[in-house]
Amino acid sequence: MKNEFIPASQVVANELSDMIFLQKLYKPNEKLPNEHELSAQLGVSRATLREAIKILAAKGILTIKRGSGTFVSVPEEQTADVFGLNYLKDKMKLVNSWFEFRLILEPSCIRLAIQNGTPEELQAIIDSANRTTALQSTAKEEILKEELIKEDQIFHIAIATATHNDIIQLIMPSLATAVKDSIITATQIGTDIKSIDNATTYHAKIAEFIEMRDADGAAMAMRYHLSKGIRDLNDSQRENATQKNGL
Repeated sequence: MKNEFIPASQVVANELSDMIFLQKLYKPNEKLPNEHELSAQLGVSRATLREAIKILAAKGILTIKRGSGTFVSVPEEQTADVFGLNYLKDKMKLVNSWFEFRLILEPSCIRLAIQNGTPEELQAIIDSANRTTALQSTAKEEILKEELIKEDQIFHIAIATATHNDIIQLIMPSLATAVKDSIITATQIGTDIKSIDNATTYHAKIAEFIEMRDADGAAMAMRYHLSKGIRDLNDSQRENATQKNGL
């Protein structure tokens, strides 16, 4: 489904920024994979990738060298603080805003899903929760973290789909991006285990209430799930501030 809220090129630009600043996959002066490889890796068209690269080049994050390829730019000040921590701070602020928005939206979504969803759609949500539980014990490995990110997205998108609400359908791609951002950022700030435990615990509880067709219980569990994500993020910010001040 087309993302009506964030252009595809900006979504890809954000993913590339995360790969550079958060995941540290590409370092200053390092060349990105060629257009064919990178578009396949990101699952987007080459035209969309080109637009994303132009966005990042305009911001000085990437440098396009004709005949040579695209490279990660070298920051003017050669410090890790400039080339990562400021980006992470902005990312944490964005993730917190998404959590707040989701806290308004998703408890109501689960009510609508139970009211409007077909038995097959509700079972798909339950099945996703069960897969999350199965992944949890081994999710410390990077490849399984990737699987958990995908499963977390599947769970929340399955709920949105089951609402059968046209407006909610429009924001599903943005919702998927928000879920992915929250886990990637949690990994960088050291709260990924908490994030995994949060998803495992509350997805299972939400699934239990769905099985009982208890909309109030499911909405309450969703509220606790998202509130826990906000608390973990805020706790990490306070801990980082304390460490920075040497207290």
